[in-house]
Amino acid sequence: MGIFGIKFNIFNIIISTLIFGLGIDYSIFIMRGLFQEYKTGIKNLNSYKTSILLSAITTITGIGVLIFASHPALRSIALVSIIGILSVVLISYTLQPLLFRFLIFNKGQKRFVPITFGNLFISIFTFIVFLLGCLIMMVLLPVFFILPLKKKNKKLMVNYLIMLFSRLVVYINVTIRKTLINYNSTTFKEPVIIISNHQSHLDLVLLLMLHPKIIVLTNDWVWKNKFYGLIVRYVDFYPVTEGYEKSLKLLRKKVKDGYSILVFPEGGRSETGRIKRFHKGAFYLADKLNLEILPVIIHGSGHCLTRGEVFLRSGHITVKIFNRINIKDGKFGDTYLLQAKFMAKFYREEYEKLKLKEETPDYFRDRLIKQYIYKGPVLEWYLKVKLKLEKNYVLFNELIPVKASIVDIGCGYGFMSFMLGYLSDNRNITGVDYDVNKIELANYCNSQNPTFGNRVNFVQADIGDYSFPKSDVFILSDVLHYMPEEKQDILIKRCIENLNPNGIILIRDADRDLKKRHWGTKYTEFFSTRFGFNQMKYKRLYFISGKQISNIVSKYNMNLQIIDNTKFTSNLIYIITTHLK
Repeated sequence: MGIFGIKFNIFNIIISTLIFGLGIDYSIFIMRGLFQEYKTGIKNLNSYKTSILLSAITTITGIGVLIFASHPALRSIALVSIIGILSVVLISYTLQPLLFRFLIFNKGQKRFVPITFGNLFISIFTFIVFLLGCLIMMVLLPVFFILPLKKKNKKLMVNYLIMLFSRLVVYINVTIRKTLINYNSTTFKEPVIIISNHQSHLDLVLLLMLHPKIIVLTNDWVWKNKFYGLIVRYVDFYPVTEGYEKSLKLLRKKVKDGYSILVFPEGGRSETGRIKRFHKGAFYLADKLNLEILPVIIHGSGHCLTRGEVFLRSGHITVKIFNRINIKDGKFGDTYLLQAKFMAKFYREEYEKLKLKEETPDYFRDRLIKQYIYKGPVLEWYLKVKLKLEKNYVLFNELIPVKASIVDIGCGYGFMSFMLGYLSDNRNITGVDYDVNKIELANYCNSQNPTFGNRVNFVQADIGDYSFPKSDVFILSDVLHYMPEEKQDILIKRCIENLNPNGIILIRDADRDLKKRHWGTKYTEFFSTRFGFNQMKYKRLYFISGKQISNIVSKYNMNLQIIDNTKFTSNLIYIITTHLK
């Protein structure tokens, strides 16, 4: 309007409300198309764009003809309408999809986890703090040059600044919990070769924050960096591209001054978090400099900042420090290659132990929620409520072996299937559900997440007709009451027939005999069916009693154990196993 010299008046102000309304409608249509594609993989955005274009053409045609009116107010209405409608079409066609795809994609590939406002804010804030730290140290470097102190003392002061800024970068990330194991004031009292696995850019600040007298063997990119390369060179972070032999003399001098040397023996960051092959350099230095090796294992940093990503995610990082190792005592091999292989094996074993301890259902809760983010606000809310009620599926994880073939009957959107898959790489899970929309969404979620590979799959089928594969575990969570009692008996029988030796059947369902508590279950099921979360094949629900399940189980000569861990509902967990011979 400014470009065309159009001024606001009472008439075009009124017409502006129409333009804002159309803009909101167009943005809703575009978001619906983008959501649908991200939710199920169905590309329907072009049909929404066509609808928007037809709407814009009819609106401009209907109001735009007023441009030929002789009255200036009418002409201003036409001009404002034409400019406004074209603007909102342009924005909805271009800017809105670009912003959405920025949240979802990175360099043409789907992000491991979409960006949220919280992650975006903490990432930008952390980056600003990092930049300020680098700028402050760059400004102070000339001051250190002219200070009347020994050079090694000035360098130590810069190292202290690096340690402090590293701690600041680590601890301002309030969305990331940090755990430090086996660290004390004497850990770095004597120089040592520090070796660590490498998953993320966060690893460096996590280690540099532990002590000021740590120098890093780095690559040429860091050494020559225009922004902080001068700081790196000043504190003697040595490049390793020309070989360790050339740096021995300088490193020996730093060790004499009490500095430890940090090496990432994998050579680069691991994309999967798994420990890669170890190079020999760290063990060569330990031998030539007559130093012990201090193993450090970092868990969770790759989840919080994935390789190729620049945005942080919430999570939990654990840094575990082990006892020092003297590689010259003969237990680790006589050559650098054997020592590298031994330590790589040690790291893999210890990392798996740490992984088993740290990767609990609570650990994966946020990642599971992010897997369903931007797929509908109601679905996100439903998942969060479900996880709270189920306590992140802790009990099911404890009852199910870490190595098992599992059939999740009535899997719904796949919440439990994905959680069980996160918690063990040795679980192969098949989810079955009657609702085609839920299965489409679960399958597309699975295709977007490389974590599971082919271990988790979903099938749309009527469980009354589906041919179950032989499996170690069958899960029937809130399923039985959706079918008549005679079909409940048949379903349990079919699970027993397809159960592998020493297998387990887990049934979670309401016991109608618990009359006072049963009202709570009936209300929750009423809302879940009436509001469309769960589809019903039959006209009503058929709640079974615990006695009936006990009779069915005894009829097939199986063991039954019952867990009652709820206060406000009648839901019980029935554990069915084979009789021990």
